[in-house]
Amino acid sequence: MTSLLRIVSRNFLSHIRDVIKTKRTRDRERVFVLEGTKPIVELLRASPNRFVCVIVVPGFLERQSEDIKNLFLESRVTLYGCPEDTLAQLSQVDTSNGALAIVHQPTWDQAAIVAQPRIFGLYGDMLQDPANIGTIIRTAAGFNVSALWMAPHSVDVFNPKVVRGTAGTLFQLPIFSHTPVEQLLQLGCTIMAADVEAGEGTVPIRSIRTLPARTIVAIGSESRGLSEAVLQAATVRFTIPLRPEVESLNAATAAAIALFYFSGLPSAPPHS
Repeated sequence: MTSLLRIVSRNFLSHIRDVIKTKRTRDRERVFVLEGTKPIVELLRASPNRFVCVIVVPGFLERQSEDIKNLFLESRVTLYGCPEDTLAQLSQVDTSNGALAIVHQPTWDQAAIVAQPRIFGLYGDMLQDPANIGTIIRTAAGFNVSALWMAPHSVDVFNPKVVRGTAGTLFQLPIFSHTPVEQLLQLGCTIMAADVEAGEGTVPIRSIRTLPARTIVAIGSESRGLSEAVLQAATVRFTIPLRPEVESLNAATAAAIALFYFSGLPSAPPHS
């Protein structure tokens, strides 16, 4: 098995470091890093053509089950061998399990999504915590959200910490970055904004009984909440009632509660 591994060069290792650390490199190359045996194997089974290459430590393939060994061989993915200490320096986890992949970023057809008469979407307003974003992506994929739109100045969804938090669901949810909320209004969507302030014009989430046919749920950061532009664009502002001693929920928790509740509501008929 070891003879199947190409030798990774110093230049290529430097490139991998750039992909891990630099959004500009990820954007230019349209790639990102996927780390861990489980997500790599799942993606190999679903879409082997998404891989640029996989980098493994010596003995990695020999430690795998026969079906996983065959999966790597039959996929014909380019395999590089890398010393264990070198891969550990590249790894973004405390204990690497010996595999790291460079993967093509997914591309999504926004026109096809917004052409649908019904939309149940999510809008992230300047969210900056990578772990939160990863969890939000995983949650949105689980509740069959149409797409996630991210406001300008939000964290890069291909940041390695975000990718880890998605637990392999990054290819299941269409994501569109750098989207001003005005663009969603122009597409005929109704913005429903999660507001931390229970003020005038804001309703408890449980008082909402139906969803507009083209609904986008907007979630802001825990520290700043939603921007004034998003709050002004919202047709509905809702709160998730909490005990007075608890000021707010983090963005991922608020998104999970809102998506769970709204996904169970009937949808109004689309406009003819």
